[in-house]
Amino acid sequence: MGESFSTYNLFNTFKDDKVSFVYQGCFINDMVVAAIELVESGLCEKRGLKKLRNKLSFLMIESFQNIIRYGDEPENTNEKYRKELFLVRNVNNYFYIVSANIVENSKINFVKFKLEEVNNLNKKELNKLYQHVLTNNEFTEAGGAGLGFIEMVRKTEENLLYDFDRINEKYSYFYLIIKIRGLDAEKTQVHPISIDWVKNFHINTSKNDVIAIHKGDFLPKVIGPAINIVEKNIKNKLVNVQKLAFYLIHETLQNINQLPSGINDEKKAIFIISKNNSNYFVSTGNYIKDTKASLVKKQLDAMKKLDLKQLKNMYYEIINKRVTLQLEQKFGLGLIDIALESNKLFDYKFTKTTNNISFYSLRVKV
Repeated sequence: MGESFSTYNLFNTFKDDKVSFVYQGCFINDMVVAAIELVESGLCEKRGLKKLRNKLSFLMIESFQNIIRYGDEPENTNEKYRKELFLVRNVNNYFYIVSANIVENSKINFVKFKLEEVNNLNKKELNKLYQHVLTNNEFTEAGGAGLGFIEMVRKTEENLLYDFDRINEKYSYFYLIIKIRGLDAEKTQVHPISIDWVKNFHINTSKNDVIAIHKGDFLPKVIGPAINIVEKNIKNKLVNVQKLAFYLIHETLQNINQLPSGINDEKKAIFIISKNNSNYFVSTGNYIKDTKASLVKKQLDAMKKLDLKQLKNMYYEIINKRVTLQLEQKFGLGLIDIALESNKLFDYKFTKTTNNISFYSLRVKV
């Protein structure tokens, strides 16, 4: 990823989010499940948000289906297109579910008509239209006469935001934003997410070949769905991707759990999967105390100078002396695991912030 789209900058992009998730890649059922698990992992401990889980899960599935239902695969594969985008953000007691996909221009009038129809109906009229579609079996190849759009507005009681961005004579990008109001959210509040923001973000994530981003509270339950996403997108027989992803996320959990309590938003972290040419990268970023950052940097600098044989010898020495290890040595064991699993193909950066805290970015080539 370019410097302007670094791990730290991405973290700051979502700095006001309680939880956020971005995905560009293979849209299969397993991915829907993993996405829902990741987003819900940031909600289950938060008061007042548990009641939204069923609604949120339903609308995330509906948004995924929307990409499949209206999406088209361009015939000319020589032209570079942006990947389909799926995004969830929780900001200021509102949830935003965003989708972006390619559609044939011939479908646009139909989709626009259905979107305008549901946006202009009141609750009673929407229910009547919903029953009418079901009763009269008015289903088409383009998605059940807009049944999905009807459900989105019925569930949220919010208008759908949308736009079409023309690519060429045959195709356009279709952008859709679903807004879900939380229990304490004000209906008249200013929304931080707009169609223009989504378009710019889509351009940048595509340009930097970002596959997935998750920012939130890194609870132990995050490990499973995060690894699932890595495995579904990276097929590298030379690397144990599951083990490497586990070490990276576990290392991040150790870092943030050692932060002092009471620091606003400091115990959140970010997890990124990206691609550069034919190479895949798994990155993590989290705040870390300056005293610990100094120690970790020394360990990383030292490991960079060692060859794989020396690293293995160091690993076995630490394992054999496990009972007498100090905290500093235990911390180093996870880093050695990452260095060995990645064949030393990793880089790192420490960015000074405030309050004796730095932001620690670690990126591993898979």
